[in-house]
Amino acid sequence: MIEYIPFEFPVDEKTGFTKALTDADILRHRRDLLHLTQQQVADRANIKLRQYQRFEMGERSLSGASMRVGLSVCCVLELDPYEAVPDAVKKVTEEK
Repeated sequence: MIEYIPFEFPVDEKTGFTKALTDADILRHRRDLLHLTQQQVADRANIKLRQYQRFEMGERSLSGASMRVGLSVCCVLELDPYEAVPDAVKKVTEEK
C-alpha cells in the first residue's frame, strides 16, 4: 500500500493565509520537498522528461493526462491524487 504524505499548502508570511496553488505548483513544491530532480521524477514515473516538465510548467494539466501517467507521477511524489489535481476533483464533486 502506498503511503501518501499529506500536502501542506504553504502560508503567505505577510498575510498568514494559505497560498492558492495550481497543480503545477503542487508538483514542483513536492518534488523540491523530496529533493528530486525533474529527470528523477520522469524516470521513476516511466515518462519522458519533457512530458513531466510540461506538467510542472503548467503547459499541460496532470488531470488531463492518462490515468497511468497521472497516478505514476503521484506515486513518485507520494501525493494523494485528489490533492494533486484539486480543480478536477472540485468540478466532479460540484456536479453531483
